[in-house]
Amino acid sequence: MAIASRMGHISPGIARKLVENGLVTGVRIEDSPDGVVFCESCVYAKATRKPIPKQREGERSTEFGGEVHSDLWGPAPVATLRGRRYYVTFTDDKTRMTYFHLLRRKSETLAAYKDFEAEIDTQHGARVKVLHSDRGGEYTGKEFVMHLRKNVRSKAYCS
Repeated sequence: MAIASRMGHISPGIARKLVENGLVTGVRIEDSPDGVVFCESCVYAKATRKPIPKQREGERSTEFGGEVHSDLWGPAPVATLRGRRYYVTFTDDKTRMTYFHLLRRKSETLAAYKDFEAEIDTQHGARVKVLHSDRGGEYTGKEFVMHLRKNVRSKAYCS
């Protein structure tokens, strides 16, 4: 495979000099009327994306537990030594403190959430007011919804 086919191509100006100096034969270079050479591949390669904002565009919660962001991930292709293939995270919006729980099954999410609630109540004297998720379904089970409804302190919604 030629280097040019792996690495791209040379600029039109260099190609023109090679032809003019007789170093390359059998190639004819045609100039465009305005002198601008358009290469679709070059345009695509130089395309840029809009930058992702580095700061949040809204106000953060003013109290610990005011907003909690959560996500469940898994199954992992390889289990831990104790057979865990999932994890769930709970991130406090004010402090960005994240609690991480390893799970064997998705159905253990409620137990992990109850442990998280107990920990922030004991350690910080705080209660979850709003629970954000990605609507993955882990927080919509009957038992989970009943737990959230039973505890007036927890108003959960998905965003």
